[in-house]
Amino acid sequence: MKKRLSLLIISTAIVFSLFLIGFFYGETYIQRILFATSILILSFLAIYLFFGFGKLVVSLIYGMILALLLVFLPNYDLALIFIGTFVFALNPLDDFEQFINKNLPEEKSIIDYLKGSYISYYNYRKEIKEHYHLPQVRKTINKPWYLKLRQAMTIILSMLAVFLLIIEVNNLISFIKSFDIHLFFASIYSVVVLISSTIMLYRKGFKSTLNLLSVLVFPAITYSLFLIKPLYIGLILGFIGVFLTIAMAIFQYFQYRFRIVFETFHYYDPEKQAEVYANALFENYIYDENFIHSTIFTFSIDYYDFIKKFHNIVVYADLRRFFITAYTIKNNQISLYTEFHKNDYLKIDKFKSFLNNLYEKDITIKITEDENKTLYEEVFFHNDNYIVSRAIYLSNMLKKLNIKSSVIISFMAYFTNLENIISLSKKYNISRVPELDLEGVLTTKIDLRVNNIDYLIENKIRELLLDLLIYQGKYIRLNVYY
Repeated sequence: MKKRLSLLIISTAIVFSLFLIGFFYGETYIQRILFATSILILSFLAIYLFFGFGKLVVSLIYGMILALLLVFLPNYDLALIFIGTFVFALNPLDDFEQFINKNLPEEKSIIDYLKGSYISYYNYRKEIKEHYHLPQVRKTINKPWYLKLRQAMTIILSMLAVFLLIIEVNNLISFIKSFDIHLFFASIYSVVVLISSTIMLYRKGFKSTLNLLSVLVFPAITYSLFLIKPLYIGLILGFIGVFLTIAMAIFQYFQYRFRIVFETFHYYDPEKQAEVYANALFENYIYDENFIHSTIFTFSIDYYDFIKKFHNIVVYADLRRFFITAYTIKNNQISLYTEFHKNDYLKIDKFKSFLNNLYEKDITIKITEDENKTLYEEVFFHNDNYIVSRAIYLSNMLKKLNIKSSVIISFMAYFTNLENIISLSKKYNISRVPELDLEGVLTTKIDLRVNNIDYLIENKIRELLLDLLIYQGKYIRLNVYY
C-alpha cells in the first residue's frame, strides 16, 4: 500500500511539473512532447490505481502495439485508432489479465488506506447510497430496455473517451499536424468529462449523471469566457464563471450529502413496551472495534414532531461519521441509540447540543464503553422480534424487485453439543460450517424455504427460535435468498 501511495505522490508531482514546463516553455514541439508524456503517465497511473496491475499490463501491451502501428503506418492513423479503441473496450487479453491478478494479489486500495479506522463507516455510507438508488436498480430489473440503454450508453461513452484520448496523444506526437493549446485543453477536459460520466452512469444511472454534468459543464464555459476579447471583458466574465462554478459545485455537494436514507427494522418490543426502529444497514458493522462509545440520547417529544426533522439528524450523523443504530418510542419519549468512534468522544456533546437546538428539548445522555458490543446484542441484535423483523424486511426487499416466489431463510447458529445438532436435523435442513468453528463451538447453517408472505415467515422463524432454545443453539445471524 505504501508503494502505491508513494507512486501516486511521485507520479502526480512529475505530471504536474511536466504540465507546468509544457505550458510555459516557448517551443511548441517541446510542449507537445511534454503534454503527451504527461497524458500517458496519468492514464496508465489511473489504470493501475483503479483497476490493478493486471489491467495495467494488458493496457501497456495494447498501447505499445498501437504505438508501433501508428509509427509504421501513419497514413492509416484514424483507422488504427478506431480499431485500437475497440481492442481496449473488448479486452481480448482478459484471461491473461485475470491470470496476473490471481497470481499477484493486490493490496487494499489507496482509498481504503486513507479511510483508516473509519473504513466501516465509509462502507456503511456506500450501502446508504446503494439503498437510495434502489429505484434505479429496480428499474433495470423490471424494465429490460432501460438496462440495455444504460449498458449501451456506458459502452459508447467509454469508447468515445478512449478514442479521443488516443487521438489527442497521436496529434501531439505527430509534428506535421497543427497544435492549438486551447483545443488541447478542450479535448483533454472532454475525455475527463466522458470518463466521469461513464463511471457515474454505470454505477448510479442517468439522473446522477445529469447532476454531475451540471457541475462539469461550468469549468469549460468559464475557460471559454476568459478567452473573450478585449481582455478586461474576458476577465470579468471569467471570474463570474468561476463564482458560478464554485456555487454550483457547493450546491450539488450538499444535495449529494442530503440524498441518503435511513432503513429500519420496525417492530414492537413487549418487554420494553416500546416501538423500535433499528437501523437495517448497521448489522454488518456491529463488531467494529473502533466504534465503542455506545451512547443513548433521550428526550420527550411528540413522535410526529421528531420524525419531521429526523432526516436532519441522519445527515448530521453522516457528515460527522458516527452511526445511528436505532431509535425507540415510548410514551412520547425518544431514545436515540448511537455508536461513536473511539477518537470522537467530544462529538457526543456536540451532537447533544445539535439535538437541543433542533428540537428545543432537554437531552439526557448515557455513555457506555462497549468494546464487546454486548449492549446492542442484548437490546436489539439477539431480540426475537428484531430477528423476525429483519427476515420480513429482507423478504420485502425481494418483493420490491418483483421476486415474489418462495424464499430461503438461512440461519447461522452455533451449538456446543453435536447430539443437539443431530436431533434438530431431523426437523430442519441443517449443514455444518466447520471453517467457522471455534474451540468447543460447532457452527451450523439452517435453511428454511417458505412462501414470501409476512405472517408465514414470522411463524416459521419463531418456531425455529423456540427449537434453538430447546436444543441449546445460539443465533448468529440471518439472511434471505430466493
